[in-house]
Amino acid sequence: MRTKHGSSRPASWVMVIACSLLVLIAGPAGPIKAQAAEGEAYHIQRNDTLWKLAEKYLGDGNHFPLIVEATTAKAAGDPTFQPITTPDLLYPGQTVWIPPAPTTLADRPALPTPSEAAALPVSSVSSPSPTAGGLAGHIAFSFWNNAPNRCTYEINIIDVEACLQGAEACQTNRRIYTLNNISEPALSPDGQRLAFRGWGPIPEELAEGQPHPYRGCAEPQAEHWLQTGTVDATDIRDITEFFEDSHPDWSPDGTRILFDSGRNGDDITRILFVYADRSIDREHRDDLPTGEEELRIAGQQPSWAPDNERFVFRGCDPTGNRCGLWLARAIPVQSWDAGKNLIGPLLEEPEASQPDWSPLADEIVYQSPTSGSWDLYIINSDGTGKRSLTTGPGLEGLPAWSPDGQWIAYVSHDGANWSLRAVNRDGTGDRQLFAYDGGIYAIPKAIYPYGSRDWLDEQISWSR
Repeated sequence: MRTKHGSSRPASWVMVIACSLLVLIAGPAGPIKAQAAEGEAYHIQRNDTLWKLAEKYLGDGNHFPLIVEATTAKAAGDPTFQPITTPDLLYPGQTVWIPPAPTTLADRPALPTPSEAAALPVSSVSSPSPTAGGLAGHIAFSFWNNAPNRCTYEINIIDVEACLQGAEACQTNRRIYTLNNISEPALSPDGQRLAFRGWGPIPEELAEGQPHPYRGCAEPQAEHWLQTGTVDATDIRDITEFFEDSHPDWSPDGTRILFDSGRNGDDITRILFVYADRSIDREHRDDLPTGEEELRIAGQQPSWAPDNERFVFRGCDPTGNRCGLWLARAIPVQSWDAGKNLIGPLLEEPEASQPDWSPLADEIVYQSPTSGSWDLYIINSDGTGKRSLTTGPGLEGLPAWSPDGQWIAYVSHDGANWSLRAVNRDGTGDRQLFAYDGGIYAIPKAIYPYGSRDWLDEQISWSR
């Protein structure tokens, strides 16, 4: 049976307590922080309250209803925002809209009377509704389809909201990518493009002259390197040129893709990045393909931070010690500056892998078998606040954050079948989204071009 977290709640959830309004109503107005004339988006941080934001940006904590109204209005046309239905309960990473500071008395919200303020709900710290807006968008994942007419790696893209309606709606809205023999998907931040690892056309024979067992399976097949394409499998583009390149991850602004590669043939996997459109013409560098930049970092499974500069990866220090999860900056360096872009270790735990950085906060989810089975954990980017997210006896891994940083998708194996699940960042609301219905990860035979692969080599991705 899957174990869920119940009464324990994260201390990072923030509240606006009604009784504090009575104390602060008469407080002096603070200095107004300069902002754009039309207002600006703001991502909630730990210890934020609407009162504090109103003081900082609007000059008076009493103006917090303006933030509620502005955010709710934005949510009507922009899925990045969610209506604020409970002003006294916010979560880190939540996006709100800060409107311009009011300039006239008519623009200012009416203050609650003492009796009205006393009647405002005093929230207990609790998780948002299981049907919160974060459970939306699309999730891309891959597996080996062992059906006789398929026998290939395929990528599926599901509509999360449809899957919440039931298995039939989920299957009806599921998209099987029409380019075959691909895995390790990464959806772009806007959800319009898909990066993936291609395994190449299957040869007629093996090197030993034996017929290839998967020859004649699903067509068409991708090239044997990293590519991108629109989600309808048109406009396919090469983004790298080596078959060892793997684990792509889009930068939050959609311009660059981090990946790892063992292309040097020295049994060391390194991390590089490439401009998504390969538009950089670097005539003074002939040691790398056009558009690529060398970070000179040994590691794998990179994941961008929301600032477009840092990333987390699985690796060790430059001497091969202190292995676990590390942080670095996506800044190209020369050989004599190797290590200059390293920030330092996040978690010295060699088994920790598949890190994924929240798109809106300094939180990182990862998988580890240290408890006796593969489970998910969350840790702050400064190394504090480590906590378990799943504790079931089965296998749980390949985590991926929802676009709003509130939910985490992951693959699960109960000893018999694989499925795709989602869980709230506080460990509640765990539910199944999709059952694989025969899809597997460990391919039946270790053979060219795949070698010996299993679920640990894959990844999933969640976007709009």
